[in-house]
Amino acid sequence: MSDAVETSVAAHLGAYDKTHAPLELQEAADAAARFDGATWPDAQTNLYAARARVADWVAILGRVKRDLDPAFDPKNPPSMNISPPGEFGDQYAPGVNPRDVKDPAMRAAYIEAIAKNQQRIEHFTTDVKLAEAQTVVRERAARSIHDARTTLGLSAEEASATISQADLLPADRAALLAAAR
Repeated sequence: MSDAVETSVAAHLGAYDKTHAPLELQEAADAAARFDGATWPDAQTNLYAARARVADWVAILGRVKRDLDPAFDPKNPPSMNISPPGEFGDQYAPGVNPRDVKDPAMRAAYIEAIAKNQQRIEHFTTDVKLAEAQTVVRERAARSIHDARTTLGLSAEEASATISQADLLPADRAALLAAAR
């Protein structure tokens, strides 16, 4: 099985690896699906294209597995505002300006808590975008792999073997394996 990722897919994956911008995964998916439905005059070229297509989708969805926080739960977003921590933190409204917290130790802890919460918000936002991209990519990948099987002649066994060995999230693997049958 060829594990060569198509050049334009590889370029978008390289850009994603540098920026972690989910849009790059969608661009990689556009590149991976570019020749869906196309065939070439000889069986060897078709088979090479089918193998490369599977490699493309495995590489794209492998990034999702690598970068999506396993604890991510879209139904459990971080708080937008937090209360100052400590014994007397509840005497302040959530989101109060740190300079309004009179106790210096509580203020310092509150500033630190705000910074940590801001990081959680940023990670959550990135994970939401990545999960949204994953949904679109998975659907496109399934159609594309089915096309590689039916149009380009890739065997179900070969496609399934490659997908089974890939480091993918279980739902992604299941969708691709179903498409490979």
